[in-house]
Amino acid sequence: MRSLTSLLLLMLGIMSVAAASGPSGRDSKRDTVQAVVMYGEEVLFDAVAGLTDNQVKDLRDSVLKFHGQSKFSDYLELYISLTSYSEEQLVAYIDSLFETEEVPYALINQINIFLANRPEEMPKVLPKELFIGSVEIPIPAKELYPLWDNTNPNPYPWDLGKEDTVLSILLTDHAQMGEFQLPVVNTLTSKFGWRDGRMHNGIDIDLEVWDPVIAAFPGVVRMARNYGGYGRVVVVRHYNGLETLYAHLHRYKVKEGDKVEAGQVLGLGGSSGNSTGSHLHFEVRFKGKPINPLSFISFDEQALVNDTLVLKRTKHGYISYPKGIIIYTVKKGDNLYEIARLYGTTTYKLAEINGIRRNGYLYVGQRLRVI
Repeated sequence: MRSLTSLLLLMLGIMSVAAASGPSGRDSKRDTVQAVVMYGEEVLFDAVAGLTDNQVKDLRDSVLKFHGQSKFSDYLELYISLTSYSEEQLVAYIDSLFETEEVPYALINQINIFLANRPEEMPKVLPKELFIGSVEIPIPAKELYPLWDNTNPNPYPWDLGKEDTVLSILLTDHAQMGEFQLPVVNTLTSKFGWRDGRMHNGIDIDLEVWDPVIAAFPGVVRMARNYGGYGRVVVVRHYNGLETLYAHLHRYKVKEGDKVEAGQVLGLGGSSGNSTGSHLHFEVRFKGKPINPLSFISFDEQALVNDTLVLKRTKHGYISYPKGIIIYTVKKGDNLYEIARLYGTTTYKLAEINGIRRNGYLYVGQRLRVI
């Protein structure tokens, strides 16, 4: 037991150094555990908000490799298996642990911390539990849209979807969905959000004139024509209910009504419309409302963050985030730096994935994707 305690203290010491690497050097456990029921000071690991599943598995593997099997490694293994349980199952299991001969307080505390920081589970109610769509119909996602218009990038009434609450959309990994593709693999030059006093409803990706621009998902071309500041623009409605827009093109490679696959060339990059240089302006919309592409697409990994997108209706549109991530609700006194520090990320990353300014104001009740 003495060797196990020494090992636990060693691991906690190492992880405390990592947790205190921020400017303030404060112990994160003291900052974040106030609302958690604790039995003594022991925890399995010092990152109070909880490590990711992969980080806990790495810790377990390291302990097994260098110290062999022990109670500590067994507790880590047990903790990993318990994180998939429901809250009721975890509470019942904690009760059972108090009946054991040697109560594992460190494990109990870590489970309580996990429960306190578990993301809110949101119901999926509209249009049904999970919208998949079908490639068998000529007009994709017809049940979600009142019309098929090839003259306007966004012809939909503002109140379309006003009865929606929370819904889930399958993005890929399904026989009918195909695989996601980045429209252009290049540098992001402008993000989603407020820019120069007005809303930028998409992202800008650098390219050269004549570079190919490809479809992100399979679908049908709803529009391919010149339109105002967009210049030569292609809009594709996808079987999963999303619409994507590709603007400032130099040439079209598709026409309205064409059925396209993910990765198929839609046009060639350019600088048509209101553009100061060659780039692709890329938008993702649902029922006409713009959503932040960076909330579910990782440009670093050139892939989706998850195969399922969650959309939550708000007064002005939809908040989007991939299934399984953590949403933080802003409380009185919060600031972006402390939230980033709490979850082991940066203010730059938080601002990017939420489409907000790093120096902007937060408001109580605001929901931020943090992981």
